[in-house]
Amino acid sequence: MTTTAGEVLNILKPGILNSDSGPDFSQSKIKIGEIVWIGNVEIHVQSSGWYEHKHDQDAAYENVVLHVVWEENKPVYRTDGTRIPTLQLKGRVEDHLLKSYKKLINNPSAIPCEKSFTSVDDLIKHAMVDKALMNRLESKANQIKIILNKNKGDWDETTYQLLASNFGFKVNKDPFMQLADALPYKLIQKHRSNPLEVEALLFGQAGFLVAKTKDEYLTQLFNTYQFLAKKYGLVDKAMSVAQWKFLRLRPANFPTIRMAQFASLLCSHANIFSGVVEIPSYQQLIHFFEIHQSTYWKTHYRFGKKSKEEVPGLGDSSKENIIINTVVPLFVAYGQSRDDYSFVEKAISILQSIPSEKNKITRVWQELGYASKTAFDSQGLIELYNNFCQRRACLNCTVGSSLLKPTAAK
Repeated sequence: MTTTAGEVLNILKPGILNSDSGPDFSQSKIKIGEIVWIGNVEIHVQSSGWYEHKHDQDAAYENVVLHVVWEENKPVYRTDGTRIPTLQLKGRVEDHLLKSYKKLINNPSAIPCEKSFTSVDDLIKHAMVDKALMNRLESKANQIKIILNKNKGDWDETTYQLLASNFGFKVNKDPFMQLADALPYKLIQKHRSNPLEVEALLFGQAGFLVAKTKDEYLTQLFNTYQFLAKKYGLVDKAMSVAQWKFLRLRPANFPTIRMAQFASLLCSHANIFSGVVEIPSYQQLIHFFEIHQSTYWKTHYRFGKKSKEEVPGLGDSSKENIIINTVVPLFVAYGQSRDDYSFVEKAISILQSIPSEKNKITRVWQELGYASKTAFDSQGLIELYNNFCQRRACLNCTVGSSLLKPTAAK
């Protein structure tokens, strides 16, 4: 290879890919002419991107030893006036490969390679689903670490907030998280021996207890919350009932029911974090979430409105959802924090024990001949669909890249 200035170029070490701010690769070892350089490498489609992204004004880019571009439409200089060596890739890729790539990423279908998917070797497909799953677990673990840092390393508080968010499921996820943020877990622990007080704290802080009524249970909650809210200074942090969504939800998913079930879970376990991470198997995890709401909420979906039939407890699909979206990522984050891979293995084992999720994404894959059997498969396929297929990241996908190999493109 040569630079655009005609100098002989050798990549001795590509360096380390940087996913944060700053140059794209660090600690690269590049030989240009007779000189060996160790430094950073920056990549753009066009060389003018250097100036468009204001790298010329950022000291972090002063140590760039090679600029890799598709096209050098403009020479790039350091602040001292020296020209940054540039490798232009245009002209190095065969035309038929470019055509195949453009055809793939411009396919309007949800899955760009759907017409060729069945021709790809099963080993390649399975490897990509495995890779996508690990990407998903890593991403969720990183989100947990952000919450953990906010909570100053408190795993109990973090687990409590994560579970609260999951009890809101998709529609009421954010208000449940806000509720947990405004109502510390340590406060819940003080009152866990009295379920009525825990319910009063949750429903009151959520904004459901605004006045006394003829409903005896509601009046009890109202009076209890008024006392506890003044005692702990919670009044100013109370939410509005308008923040909670009921529209188009099945009654069993109403936030009032989920809140009552969450209260039951909190009262059933003295320590929510250790209670979860110390459970050795999937079946015991299912038992951990075997909870039933209090007597009132077995006959009511909303305050003051008695239901015609008994209100069910937390169903199996809801338990599986909580385990998949809260417990499994929690194991991964905790294992990484302790540098103990056994927790990651445990998370994967749990996913392999749970039946596959059934949703529109898994149905799309099933139509292409990839039927998921466990949550391990479905979680990988969801990640593959959302963060590879939808983003047209075919070059980062082993399925897409296998179809784009020169031998496949001809």
